[in-house]
Parts: sequence; C-alpha cells; structure tokens
Amino acid sequence: MMWASPSTVGVVRVGVLEYSVWIEAAPELVWRAYVDPTRIPEWQTGRPVIDDVQGEFGVAGSSHVSRRGPLSARTTVVSADPPHDLVTRTDAYLGLRFEVASRLTERAGGTDLQLRVTTEWRRGFAALARIVERAILSPVEARKELDNFKALIERRAR
Repeated sequence: MMWASPSTVGVVRVGVLEYSVWIEAAPELVWRAYVDPTRIPEWQTGRPVIDDVQGEFGVAGSSHVSRRGPLSARTTVVSADPPHDLVTRTDAYLGLRFEVASRLTERAGGTDLQLRVTTEWRRGFAALARIVERAILSPVEARKELDNFKALIERRAR
C-alpha cells in the first residue's frame, strides 16, 4: 500500500506522526476489532461516545462520529484492503483534519499495527494548530490507546 497523501489546497500540513504496536493475535482478529467503531470506547482515551455509524465497518465510504464532551469528529474510511491496510480521514475539532494510514502485518505469530497520522489545518490556524495537535494527538495518549487496544485483543485471543 502507498501511504495516502492529503490534499494541500487551502490547508497547512502541520506534521506526520508514526506509532506502532505488536499484538499477539492474527491480523484478521486485530482487523475486526480495529475497524469496528462500536469498539472504540473500549480502548480509546477521553471517554468517546460513538454514534451516527454509517455503512459496513472497514469499507470505503463508511463513517462514524466520535463525541468527547461538546466536541465531535467524523471519521470516514477512504480505502481498505482487509486485513492489511486501512486509510481514514477525520474532520476533528477546531479545524483539525487528519488522515490515518494503518498497516497490519503478520510477524512472529502476531500482528504489527503501524499507524501514520498526517495532520492538516485550514490556512491561518497554524499557530493554534501546533498547540491543539499536541493535546489531541499526544504521543502519550497514543501509546495508552495502543496499549489498551493490544490488551483488549490479546485477552480475546486467548
């Protein structure tokens, strides 16, 4: 899979963040949980409430809304190649948009889940963007969420 590249018309590209985790489970099992938006509250931080789920999980064009308090974000699947590659685009809070390219690769009896997050903001928001991005896409929170996801899947795989 080629990592997807968001359009730069009218936006400022702020950054690229990369995360990964190895999970002791087959890629198919990891995929099923990873693409299911109803499972997000089980592993993401911030007590997300998922609603307005549209389409079949993990299929291009499907989408859902994630609410955290008064803030909401819509995530749409851009492309999917089960159980290996998923690209989503999220229109998030305060003008933040980000694309997540996820790759699942079988290794050593388990699955490497690699994430590449490309962020962008509307022009004129760059100064605010860096501050908000650090809070919303914090590496510390990403690590917690990936550790939560790993534990969730490994419990079910045993």
